[in-house]
Amino acid sequence: MSRPGTIHLALHGLDGVSERLRSEVVVIVRQEFEPLVREAGVTLVLTTGRAAGDLNMDFDTTSPPAKACNPITILGEDAGQSVWVRAHQNLRVCGVMNPKTGKQDTRRFLTTDWLLGRALANTTLHELGHFIADLDHTGDQANYMFTTGIPREQRSLRTQRQVWAGAKTFTPDQRGKIVQQLKVKQWLGDFTIEGQ
Repeated sequence: MSRPGTIHLALHGLDGVSERLRSEVVVIVRQEFEPLVREAGVTLVLTTGRAAGDLNMDFDTTSPPAKACNPITILGEDAGQSVWVRAHQNLRVCGVMNPKTGKQDTRRFLTTDWLLGRALANTTLHELGHFIADLDHTGDQANYMFTTGIPREQRSLRTQRQVWAGAKTFTPDQRGKIVQQLKVKQWLGDFTIEGQ
């Protein structure tokens, strides 16, 4: 746990990815989350070791990904603290059939460390939004709480990369809710069962 005046965010499981990918995730999460922590009047301590923090995010690198073009690909634990790395790595374009070839574009689109790192960071911030402030999902592709995917007829390598690995934001209202909970260190998405 953290010292008074700090929020300790612990990113666990990143030892299962390459150093470059780990660095991408850490830099983006810090860059996006630290201003919210600062706005709450505290200091961010971000670690990737095994120590528990006030907030903990687990990067699961072993769970098998969903099958290609599975319409229900889960990337993180809703209102939880897990991000599935291999599910991200296996995301594919999965657009409409090409009438000339009769084939569907099933290329993976998070194929570089910077694309995959941004997508993993986006999912991390999405899950932190649920966990810290119980934020709802949105259909706004530029928002961290976006979840619905894009229509099949609009999917291409470019659009899929933009949606899942593009820069995102929280709305002012979402930011305010997160900042308020960071100030009091009470997580609205922390649903524990009594006796456990």
